[in-house]
Amino acid sequence: MAEIIDTSEPLNRTYLPAQLIDREAEQETLSEAFSAETDTRLQDMHLYGPRGSGKTHLIQQFLTTFPSTVTTCYIPGRPYDTEYKVLEQLLSQLTGKQIGPGHHVSDLQRRLSKAITLSTVIVIDEIDFLLLNDGDALLYFLSRLDKTAVITISANHRSIDSKLDSRTASSLSPQTLTLNPYTPSETRKILMDRARRALTQQSVERAALSQIASTTSNIAIGLSWLRVVAETADNAVTPKQVDEHRVTGYHEYVTEVLDDFTPHHKRLYETITFMEQDGEVPLVTGTVYDAYRDRCKVADVHPLSERRISDFLVHLELLNLIEATYHYGGSKGKTREIGLVDWARNPDSEQP
Repeated sequence: MAEIIDTSEPLNRTYLPAQLIDREAEQETLSEAFSAETDTRLQDMHLYGPRGSGKTHLIQQFLTTFPSTVTTCYIPGRPYDTEYKVLEQLLSQLTGKQIGPGHHVSDLQRRLSKAITLSTVIVIDEIDFLLLNDGDALLYFLSRLDKTAVITISANHRSIDSKLDSRTASSLSPQTLTLNPYTPSETRKILMDRARRALTQQSVERAALSQIASTTSNIAIGLSWLRVVAETADNAVTPKQVDEHRVTGYHEYVTEVLDDFTPHHKRLYETITFMEQDGEVPLVTGTVYDAYRDRCKVADVHPLSERRISDFLVHLELLNLIEATYHYGGSKGKTREIGLVDWARNPDSEQP
């Protein structure tokens, strides 16, 4: 560990500070929506905001404010991306027992209905991954339960109504709360707070934090970038060092994000990166799959099917790691052109 790092935990994206910075208005909205003095205490909500805008931290901090008379459940949508997985995890959290595979969905639904005895708030983060599968059926079931409120979180859809069956959208009818991207001033303030908690005194120059903050509003990217610089700095984090580790910081962020997924996701992303570096643009699904299959052969790994890799491309798109342009019509029907997001392709561009 570098000499200027006292403790690395505050520089991790999963670190939850006791107090959030510059989200007071959103905290107030949540508190009012679930106030014990209102009749809408258990209303459903949808939280939208771009990546790195503090959605997960806002909700996790908010869940700690409920009294013991309210049960709260938090489900991350990346690992639990099917109705069965979510129901299984909800039952485990409510009963303290591992459920395991081999049950019918209707059986899990029946057991969950019986397990909910108190007012219960269920949060499903990264709802986009669940909606790729059977999330509609799950949300309809949860919306019909008594004593239950559902909070969905998305970095891609300001409203999820268009992704739902009309019956589910009508039953859920969530209030929407939108988080705007952090301003450069707010981003710098958050990075300064984390640096103060993690690094030795006077070991980071304000101009260095301002440089990160003026480049990205994604706090997770900013933290990865700052941590990479701090790990290599001898005395202090300087603007020059920040500039030198710009690409490395972003790659560290990508690695952390893809740690939640399979090795094939990583191999697929690396395939796209190498193809762009070799000037093979524009990329389409078929050529990307062929290159991915070749990389699997070299690594002596059995490749997944083209259909499965097509699904993984959607995952990378939802993570804002790649961009996709869809073209309809012509002899091939729908085609998809694929490329890295601008900042990964050109580090001198601004990261949204």
